[in-house]
Amino acid sequence: MGGQASTQASVATEPGQTLLTTNLACGKVEVVPSEKDLRTKFAAAGQEHVFQFYDQGLISNSQKPAFLEQLATLDLPYVSKSFTAAMADAAAGAANADLAPPDAVTCLADCTSECIHAWESLGLKAVGQGEVAACVLAGGQGTRLGFDGPKGCYNIGLPSGKSLFQIMVERVRRLVTLAQQDGFVSARLPLLVMTSPNNDTETRTFFASNGWFGLSEDDVWFFQQGTLPCFTTDGKIILESAAEVSSAPDGNGGFYPALQKSGTMGRMKAAGIKYLHVFSVDNSLCRPADPCFVGYCITKNVDVGNKCVWKANPDEKVGVVAMRGGKPSVVEYSELDEHHRNQRDEHGRLLFGAGNICNHFYTTDFLADIVIPNCAGLFHLAHKKIPYAGPDGTTQKPQSNNGVKLEAFIFDVFSMSRSMAVLEASRSQEFAPVKNPPGDAADSPDTARTMFSSQCKQWFKTAGGSLKGDPDALFEISPLLSYRGEGIDSLAHGKHLELPTHLEANLDAQ
Repeated sequence: MGGQASTQASVATEPGQTLLTTNLACGKVEVVPSEKDLRTKFAAAGQEHVFQFYDQGLISNSQKPAFLEQLATLDLPYVSKSFTAAMADAAAGAANADLAPPDAVTCLADCTSECIHAWESLGLKAVGQGEVAACVLAGGQGTRLGFDGPKGCYNIGLPSGKSLFQIMVERVRRLVTLAQQDGFVSARLPLLVMTSPNNDTETRTFFASNGWFGLSEDDVWFFQQGTLPCFTTDGKIILESAAEVSSAPDGNGGFYPALQKSGTMGRMKAAGIKYLHVFSVDNSLCRPADPCFVGYCITKNVDVGNKCVWKANPDEKVGVVAMRGGKPSVVEYSELDEHHRNQRDEHGRLLFGAGNICNHFYTTDFLADIVIPNCAGLFHLAHKKIPYAGPDGTTQKPQSNNGVKLEAFIFDVFSMSRSMAVLEASRSQEFAPVKNPPGDAADSPDTARTMFSSQCKQWFKTAGGSLKGDPDALFEISPLLSYRGEGIDSLAHGKHLELPTHLEANLDAQ
């Protein structure tokens, strides 16, 4: 774990078992079952057809080890249970008639400074005592941005040229500094980074080549999002070619089984971590382990917390927090009919307006005791065109949907919670997503960069400084200097700066 690369080595096997490797960094030794054992296992699950090309001699000897190893990694009982649950979920459908607005949403703008300070103090104490971890969901690629690499490696064009990963890590470091200044000299805040099979190696390399952006290597914990096989509609595993099972990422809801299977859940519990803050990599204004949010959720004594921003208008394509059948959930934009989308209260405010921004709080007890034992029931069916092996074992591309992928959403566990709290934050202060390519009018690097700069300008002026030059020019304050606008009085008060510019921490002095 941590920033360490996996170390592979051969291990001795028992008779009838094939060779595998051991991951020395994680202390795991795994042995691939023999071909005979695999055949027995797949036949018992009704999936013996995966050996059809093997038996026809269409798999070369050089391909066989990798194919058998892929088969061995499939947890068939879990896979079967997930498919069955997804089919049942699809049959049940979703009824808008069961929807209601969330029970209560706390709006930060309506809270007193005393209340906010109390939450921040409690959250900072939890960070200082080592009870909090932050987790960035970073399995996505920058394809939509025209960027060939993990999205977290993307530079949104700030004066410093920092990547999304660097911005987030520096906020983590600043928060640790604030906790230390508050008297918790041994404060630490592990950063969990969930990658995908497509970008795991590149993400780890990016962190290592940049010295983990100043964090201790031991405080950066990588783990991979999982994949699941693709199925025919009658539950048969699809082969993409003679020697390869067709598979797909299991959605951001794969976060939960990945925590368990990677050993990260056990590592958190062993470290005494009680609370986990989870967020998406593409929000450039996200506050990792936000002490206000953490303290709010601790005060409310909830299993789950969700930070939202209010929808700008009824047609904004974002999921909303709601009650479905009396239980908390997130309703996707496509699921919300026109009547519910446009409903307003007596003040003209949207009833279904608590926009979900993938910013969540959990207790580790809830994750370990409730979610992980039940995560096989989270998956939904997605009907797709899935490449498949033709009669000769070569890959064919279908013209129409021919199978299903299983995917889960991270918010699907909300309904499992005993209690959930929703905190509404300011969009301008905490939500600047980077989803669309440069030049787009919304949720692009351009809009995120402008919002980041505007926030820094506001902080600087509030601290008593003034800015000269082109008012549209960029201004950047390093996250190492300020997490939420604090700590810059001595740098700003009475100072006049010419735009564009940025204020950077003196690393040599730290």
